[in-house]
Amino acid sequence: MITVGILVIGNEILDGVIQDTNSNWLAKKLKEMGFLVKEIMVVRDNVNDIAKALKRLIDDGCEIVITSGGLGPTHDDKTLEGVAHAFNLKLVLNEEALEIVKRQYQLFYQLGIVDTPEITPPRKKMAMLPEGAKALDNRVGGAPGVLLELPNAMIICLPGVPRELKWIFDNQVSEIIKSRIKGVMYEEIAEMPIIDESKLSPLIDEVMRKIEGVYIKSMPGAFRDTIRIKVWVSARGSNLEEAKIKVKRAIKMLKEMCSKV
Repeated sequence: MITVGILVIGNEILDGVIQDTNSNWLAKKLKEMGFLVKEIMVVRDNVNDIAKALKRLIDDGCEIVITSGGLGPTHDDKTLEGVAHAFNLKLVLNEEALEIVKRQYQLFYQLGIVDTPEITPPRKKMAMLPEGAKALDNRVGGAPGVLLELPNAMIICLPGVPRELKWIFDNQVSEIIKSRIKGVMYEEIAEMPIIDESKLSPLIDEVMRKIEGVYIKSMPGAFRDTIRIKVWVSARGSNLEEAKIKVKRAIKMLKEMCSKV
């Protein structure tokens, strides 16, 4: 399974000014597509911190790293500087990115959102990308997304504004990363005839040992609210039927083992 790391960047997140919802949205989308989100990290708007986090995620085995935030025109938008620093790259003017910025600010001007469509130094900053990076179109904001392919990983940088991040992911990123998906995932949620998670835990471990490729996660509720514990069971296979058979077999085996406890 392809592993993904999510890096959220912004002082406003760590200072409690804004609640991060982007990582939750990305994690759900990536899981639905068949990726494994291995880590989610949050760092401040600091070039060295961003660079260290990127390298750590890749060193930890993340084959794709998606960043959120820090692509705007202000002095504290440092994500691309951090990316360049992490991989010893220069920031260079990307003509494709510049055209996106020009188009968007012309649109904002026509809509009366900004006073001028002029490409000022802060606006031009959003078109300064790490060497070798590709611009990702943004039709709802001013900052392009960024794609950087490295020998051992893919870095995708998205704006922190949720509607911009979602638009770029749905319209640009999803098609790019789909080609990396291997196999198909199937999942089900099932109730087990047991209320004690401490007794269920070793049974889950045993089922996962016996059925290769199956992952089981317990979802306990309060004892007074339920007489059963739900479990989330997922598996990957070369095709949907193969994955489905694994999940069904795991649920059946786990229920039988629970009934004997």
